[in-house]
Amino acid sequence: MLTRIISAVVGIILLGYTINIGGWIFYAGISLLNICALYELYRALGRKNIHINFFLSSAFAVVLLYFARFNTFDFILTYLFIILFFIGEFIYIIVNNHRYHFKDVVFSIFSFVYTTFLFMSMILIRNLKDGIFLTWWVFITTWACDTGAFFTGLLLGKTPLAPTISPNKTLEGSLGGVLSSAVASAIYAAYFLPEISILYAVVFGICISVVAQAGDLSASLIKRYCNIKDFSNIIPGHGGVLDRLDSALFAFPVAYIFIKFLF
Repeated sequence: MLTRIISAVVGIILLGYTINIGGWIFYAGISLLNICALYELYRALGRKNIHINFFLSSAFAVVLLYFARFNTFDFILTYLFIILFFIGEFIYIIVNNHRYHFKDVVFSIFSFVYTTFLFMSMILIRNLKDGIFLTWWVFITTWACDTGAFFTGLLLGKTPLAPTISPNKTLEGSLGGVLSSAVASAIYAAYFLPEISILYAVVFGICISVVAQAGDLSASLIKRYCNIKDFSNIIPGHGGVLDRLDSALFAFPVAYIFIKFLF
């Protein structure tokens, strides 16, 4: 437990520094997390004899995040970029057809989208006006969901939520997570984002909690498929990057859409 607490404190300090300073430091930090997440998937899927193209995915990830960093992101560019990535994957498998199979291409594309497009949302939110406060808003709302779901499930949990994916998760815990997110979102917005109404903040908290829990269960589904407990042990007491950020990865794209089009 002490190791877990120390890791959490150190992680929050590092995260806070990169969020608050922004710029190249934030880009470099997100890129590093993205590459670590891809490597974790590379190792996990390798246990199922699936070989994703780690180096090509990492290279494309760094470039796409670079575009997002300089506010040159748009949907047409992203569409062309993913098509180029598809072509690159197929060229790679054609050249190495004696070592790789079609399923490797499919999982390479999945791994790229699952990590890079979700990490990119963190950079896009940080680039917005009041990006520091907005980025913290998403993280705090997500953490509130995780914490509320854990303690509510521990105290009141009886009804399994997804027993075949994550047996310890309960419906009561899930509802506790939703409530905690809504309250945390409203309190945070009242102090740091006063231009956002309490109603919008509560709706935001509910939306984030739902997708955050979906992200958590999705990561559990991948781990169950690969027969692993954690994606890695890079974060002592917490597992890997994907173990720690599984909820946030689903929360940030939804948060970006919510903020961009509703606020």
